[in-house]
Amino acid sequence: MFFKKSARPNAAVSSAAAKLRPKFPAFPSLGNGFVSSSAHVLLRQAIELLRNLRHALKPKTVFLLTIALFVVIVFGRNIKDILLVGVLAFVASYSTIYKRTIHVPSAVEMVTFGTVITGAAYGPLAGVLFGVFTTIASEIISSGVDVNTLFYAISRGIAGGLAQMMIVGFGWGVVMAGMAALVIFHVVSDFIYVISGGIEAVPKIIYFIIVNTLFNLLVFSFFGNLLLGFAML
Repeated sequence: MFFKKSARPNAAVSSAAAKLRPKFPAFPSLGNGFVSSSAHVLLRQAIELLRNLRHALKPKTVFLLTIALFVVIVFGRNIKDILLVGVLAFVASYSTIYKRTIHVPSAVEMVTFGTVITGAAYGPLAGVLFGVFTTIASEIISSGVDVNTLFYAISRGIAGGLAQMMIVGFGWGVVMAGMAALVIFHVVSDFIYVISGGIEAVPKIIYFIIVNTLFNLLVFSFFGNLLLGFAML
């Protein structure tokens, strides 16, 4: 006896089969609403990134990064020279940070020493760049930037550019070259300082010259030959 098959499957079988089917996650529609919301999120993230970069890239940070880039470009893969000039640049840049709390002229500084050693060991270009960059960096870090900063940087750049000629060309000792660098610095910067400050600036200049000369005389006498010899190895 033959039975006619039903056109409809059994309801229980259909329910069991439905449960056994794999379930796939639903994907969002790629319509205009999804594209618009995604663009809004990306724009907001880009704005936040720019804000973070603006807060991170302060003038001090930019100049320190510039000095680091200068050191790497000039000295390439020579690790000894990179480390030496990097340390000299860092010490020079932060040597006048005390001006932020003690408002006195920055007579105690390591910029002149680092400039002369770098210029004498690695040539005029390195000396000029070291003197200019570290002078500006030290002024920014110590919050001492003013109209005279440019003249300070120029005078140190000149001293750095002439350091190798004084020591290698003329045969001067490192102490004498250091004192000559101070003379160059004071002739350029103090002249501008007197013009801008008048007679009232003279006592500050006298104090600066005395303290700055004595400090650098000690630094060049104790460490000049040692570091210059190490740099020229």
